[in-house]
Amino acid sequence: MPFATATLRIPAAALPRARGATAPMRNPAEEAFLDAFDAHADAIFKHVSLRVGSRERARDVTQDAFIKAWDYLAKGGEVREWRSFLYRVANNLIIDEYRRAKDLSLDALMEDGAADGALLAAPEGLAEREEALDRERAVAQVRALIPELPEPYRGALVLRYVDGLSPREVGAALAISENAAAVRIHRAVARLRTLCAERRITP
Repeated sequence: MPFATATLRIPAAALPRARGATAPMRNPAEEAFLDAFDAHADAIFKHVSLRVGSRERARDVTQDAFIKAWDYLAKGGEVREWRSFLYRVANNLIIDEYRRAKDLSLDALMEDGAADGALLAAPEGLAEREEALDRERAVAQVRALIPELPEPYRGALVLRYVDGLSPREVGAALAISENAAAVRIHRAVARLRTLCAERRITP
């Protein structure tokens, strides 16, 4: 189930009331928070899931990220770019998660392949289907290698190529410069290619 459509287990006093005809007038900060949740909750959840390797923990971390975001607003904080802000909050929580438990599960890295399924949509001939299946397996094998990358390379790679953030946005999410983010992404790709070569995986 997508995170944004699931029940958010947060005390009622901690968040603005949900949208609806009976909801009272909300201030712009509350509206911005709810819009950000609708727009980014699923993407943040998938990002965290890929990095911590557990959907259950990913749900908790994602929930905590939005609680912290709301607490920040409630204390008078201002958010100009919600996407980068939420990834930065989530990244800090992931680092805390690593410190608490360094043995990461490799199960349930991502939901069964919405993107991978697209590979099989068009081909109709047997040879084409077999080729698509080979590509699908390769994608899955490469994806399974991501948890083997050390931080901070893993986070930069996921932000850039899974979440689709630009190097500038990656830098903002990780609280580093755009140039440092670009270097980190380049090194992450190089390390991933080395792992693929060692396992004889051809993406």
